[in-house]
Amino acid sequence: MNTIVLSAGLLMLLLASGVRCADTPEPIAPMIPGALPFVPVPGALAAPDQRRVYKVIFNVQQAAAKPNQPSDGVLFAATDLSALRGQGVPAANTRFALIFHGPAVDALLADEHYQAKFGTPNPNLPLLAALRRAGAEVLVCSQFLGAMKIDPKTLTRDAALASEAYITLITFQNDGYALLEF
Repeated sequence: MNTIVLSAGLLMLLLASGVRCADTPEPIAPMIPGALPFVPVPGALAAPDQRRVYKVIFNVQQAAAKPNQPSDGVLFAATDLSALRGQGVPAANTRFALIFHGPAVDALLADEHYQAKFGTPNPNLPLLAALRRAGAEVLVCSQFLGAMKIDPKTLTRDAALASEAYITLITFQNDGYALLEF
């Protein structure tokens, strides 16, 4: 009991004195509204390098946890691209692509179709549009669309048809893209 009281007293004394263990850097606001902020950490390993070319394909298969939240694949693509660009990596050195298939295809529904299905606006559309403006490729598996009888006209214009998700993943990986799974 005395140890808890002593520990609490020391903690209160430290807090009152303004002593901090480490300075926390301010987060960099994302270039893509709705993406998560990035906190640069001085001296961190694998920090963004302005000379490196970052090539990644996001394999987006999972639907969002809730219809009023963006898909994790969309959110983290926007966040990672914002983090790299916010750290000075030029647009020419960021090559991002997203391939959608399975339940994640709902994230690509045009707003009227998304609202009809879920009763809420599609939270992915602003992020997808910003990703496209930033140079990312947004692809959807045409085989999945055909199998599920989803009309491509019901999807956002920001999505392009890919022949098949796994062929797309193989192609991008053969071209040196890292694979991130969502």
